[in-house]
Amino acid sequence: MVHARESTDLGGGAPGLLRCPTTDENGYRFVKLDNGLQVLLVHDPKTDKAAVACDVRVGSLSDPDDLPGLAHFLEHMLFYSSEKYPVEDEYRFAQFFICPLISRDGVDREAHAVDSEHGKNLNSDAWKALQLWKHTANPDHPFSRFATGNLETLLDGPARKNVEVHTRLKEFYEKHYCSQLMRAVIIGRESLDDLQALASSAFGPVPCRGLRAPSFSPEATPRAGLLMKAVPERSGHTLELQWRVEPELKHYDAAPCQYFSHLLGDEGEGSLFALLKARGWATDLCAGESGTSFSAASIFMVRIGLTDAGQEHVPELRFDFAEKMAPSSYATTLAGAMQVYGRHDLLLAIHHVPQRYDPELLDTVLSTLCPSEARVLWASSSFQVPTDCPLKEPWYGTAHSAGPLPAEWLTHWEAAWRGEGAALGDKDGHRFCGMHLPPPNPYIPSRFDLIKESSSSPAKIHATPLYTLWHRPETGFKVPKTAIYLHLRMPEAYLTPRAAVSTQLISRLLTDKLSEVAYPAELAGLHYGVRATTSGMLLSFWGHSHTLPRLVQTVLDSLLEFEVLPDRFELAKEHQAKDYANMRHEQPYQHGLYLLSVGLEARRWHVRDYEAVLPGVMGDSLRAFQTAMLGTVRIDALIAGNVPAADARALLQALEARLLAGRCSPLPASQRTEARVVALPSPMRAVHAVPGPNPANDNSAVVVAFQAGRDDVRRNALVDLVGHLGKREAFHTLRTVEQLGYITHLSAFWTLTVSNILVLIQSSAHSARYLQSRIDAFLPKLADSLRGMPAEEYAAHVEELAKAKLEKPKRLRDAVNTDWSEIDDGTLRFPRKELEAAAVRSITQEELVAFFEARESRGYLRVLSFWLLDTVVNPRTRRSYSVLVEGNVKEPAPEAAGSKASAAPPTADEVLVSDQYSFKRGQALYASFL
Repeated sequence: MVHARESTDLGGGAPGLLRCPTTDENGYRFVKLDNGLQVLLVHDPKTDKAAVACDVRVGSLSDPDDLPGLAHFLEHMLFYSSEKYPVEDEYRFAQFFICPLISRDGVDREAHAVDSEHGKNLNSDAWKALQLWKHTANPDHPFSRFATGNLETLLDGPARKNVEVHTRLKEFYEKHYCSQLMRAVIIGRESLDDLQALASSAFGPVPCRGLRAPSFSPEATPRAGLLMKAVPERSGHTLELQWRVEPELKHYDAAPCQYFSHLLGDEGEGSLFALLKARGWATDLCAGESGTSFSAASIFMVRIGLTDAGQEHVPELRFDFAEKMAPSSYATTLAGAMQVYGRHDLLLAIHHVPQRYDPELLDTVLSTLCPSEARVLWASSSFQVPTDCPLKEPWYGTAHSAGPLPAEWLTHWEAAWRGEGAALGDKDGHRFCGMHLPPPNPYIPSRFDLIKESSSSPAKIHATPLYTLWHRPETGFKVPKTAIYLHLRMPEAYLTPRAAVSTQLISRLLTDKLSEVAYPAELAGLHYGVRATTSGMLLSFWGHSHTLPRLVQTVLDSLLEFEVLPDRFELAKEHQAKDYANMRHEQPYQHGLYLLSVGLEARRWHVRDYEAVLPGVMGDSLRAFQTAMLGTVRIDALIAGNVPAADARALLQALEARLLAGRCSPLPASQRTEARVVALPSPMRAVHAVPGPNPANDNSAVVVAFQAGRDDVRRNALVDLVGHLGKREAFHTLRTVEQLGYITHLSAFWTLTVSNILVLIQSSAHSARYLQSRIDAFLPKLADSLRGMPAEEYAAHVEELAKAKLEKPKRLRDAVNTDWSEIDDGTLRFPRKELEAAAVRSITQEELVAFFEARESRGYLRVLSFWLLDTVVNPRTRRSYSVLVEGNVKEPAPEAAGSKASAAPPTADEVLVSDQYSFKRGQALYASFL
């Protein structure tokens, strides 16, 4: 449901109407400042966090030809410092656009930061594919340029040509940053008048230069009928087709691309995907407007994930209850939307709600989706270099080929386009055999009434030997929606690597079977998930209360009536093998985090174990395994939202009856699964060093976890406070000053129910061992910073963290997810956020410093049962687990903190972990909450 609400006009004069969802209680006002900057003010009386965003209407399409990446580089430089706040990192948002210093001494440092950012993308298939589309675009169009920038485009190359980059940055700012082109959004609980005063004082001084908005030719992709082949990083095959169509932004109220996105992306019975899947050719299909679109042109895309069999048949293929966003996301979305959409339709447009039906516009779009106008990117790990892909893209090094679409392909496709020949029809030439328009959607709800009761936390309302049911009625978000979590805990599911692989295959096959059901459910606002866990299988459901039970019943029926179809099993097994293999292509820091979990979780198999047993898993044994797996079950359930307790009980009672009828037994207490973590002794400096899993990735990474202890409210508060105070210091020292790598992070971190302080760095210039030595050098500096922090500043940080913990969830699902974590982990701390916020506010600066240092206060800490301070800075007592992922880097003689530094050798107190499982078997374990 939508209603119109009065809002002040852009000029501050006559009021206008802004169409809003009925549940939207915000107040809105459009303001045009004296300098021409347009601002949308949003008064949200219930928000506990303010937000501001500004869209500047300039980006990489405005880069000069001789300095690719300059717009991105300027973005980095604007954050650096300003005339009003000249101290590095002491910035305020509006000053970016008023008086940025763009200081000469920051050019070299931020150019390296941009280069590091580009370096982390070099092995990303998404970035490589985007650059291939750009590389083969119209060379005279700015879309064809390299947009990120690196040292060669921003520093070394310009230096050889005597180009003064610092001057060019200032010129770009003055040429393109103008208040008249900017659109800002401010969200807060203050009144609209107060927000308007804030907007005037903050953004009023932004310079007005009388600039016009940049415009670009739609002729970015003139090479229609193009076929590119490419070798991806990851195993597998994809086919992507693109067409240039009418600009969707100019027709947002009719949304023509959405119609074709729905019809081509449909996964239900009778759809294109269902037909391709039935033939064993496709694993997934998506269609819609591509993210590479811009104001002058839209790119419509169809992307198909291919099986090995589908790879061989490519020539034959053809082709209003709105919830709140987080304030920062909402402000960013609205600021960009103000550049494009009409004021009246702004809120509807950002949710992609079509407002009119335009058949002529649909015909125009459809006429362009013909074979001869397609640009095709066919990526396959089976292509050979240089036989299939002799060319090399200059920025990412992607092996590829480019040429016209083969004539026989076009002949075949155009015959299908005209309705001639078999194509995807049957052997007798019947067109579109088995394909039809979607039937009426049975999941569309018709009841939207809300229940009367509401609760701030879940309660256990029923328990039997087979299940425990938690329930939370919640209608405070004013949406008729429900969330359901069912964790089927089954000891057989993760008993061995073979069992874990079998459970994962069952989850994949179940999802595969349900795809034709899930798509119409998703269109109707219903969602489900099936995930294998270390305890069994997690089923999750979310959506409209009226029709969600129908989806739940369908999924449960499919699980309990599971059957293994030979052709689908082989495809699932093929896909599973590729998923395991593709883990080698994750970023090194992601690989480090994975190995950290394997090293510290008592019950965690390694992916190499999965790869070893997968070939031996056969279809005829999988059905027997599923029967055995479901032989003994214990279910933890949470049903929350717009659902009465009686309905929640009825759903679980029906499930129990179905399971017991199928000869399922309740899981005895003696066999219940545990979630336990290695308890590192004091002192312990465990180090697990491995080569990077992808030889083509030059990045190295270090991931260090300083273990604190088992879940405890006050310990958690101390760990969170160290993470909150340390993250900015770590970013400034390790990334900005020492330039170690673009990815630099310090935060509180959980290994199941055990808290840690996590520090990670990824770098293309330094070894993991050297990065670890810089973390060691940083920690005492952080201790000094905590000790020397002014009392007022410390108090402000404490309050900031406490308020962050108390921030209210913006969506029902966010609230329910928090509750589910407590139930699933067994911690049951309701309400955790309030308990930890109170603990944070009670921590004195002296206690925090003692917690972090503990050099002379170990007795005090033992009384409180806290150990992290010893862990972090005291070699005699610290407890840490490090993962070093070494890429193919040659360690330079780096300059750090003004002096020569070299990669430190292993320290005497290190325990080198060569076999993670042998290490775990020799350690004590924390108790499980389950």
